[in-house]
Amino acid sequence: MNPADAQLQTHLAQLKLAYVQEHYQSLADQAAQQHWTPVDYLGRLMEGEALRQMDRTVRRRIVAARFPVLKTLEQFNWSWPKKINRPQVQNLFRLTFLENHANVIFMGGVGLGKTHLAVALGSVHQ
Repeated sequence: MNPADAQLQTHLAQLKLAYVQEHYQSLADQAAQQHWTPVDYLGRLMEGEALRQMDRTVRRRIVAARFPVLKTLEQFNWSWPKKINRPQVQNLFRLTFLENHANVIFMGGVGLGKTHLAVALGSVHQ
């Protein structure tokens, strides 16, 4: 490794830019082959870094939420309960209630899937 690469690696590690540190060279090679502009190259690096950091943030928040077990909407048993408003529940997963600063409350008897839906909704990220 040449001194410039070593210094770059050190700076990227200090700044905690793990995605950039892992991919800058392979993306630079791809950029050269495909004639990307410097802005396109930098944009791809930053997009990857942003997605990685967002994913890490979501995982950290899920751990902090202490969900009993991760659930998804796809795992939900729509055949029970019989009178669930499926389109309304699925619409919640579009997260538009967040833009309106609204709350969601699941109400019903025991064993109807309220916790499942709440955990699945809490695990969704935009």
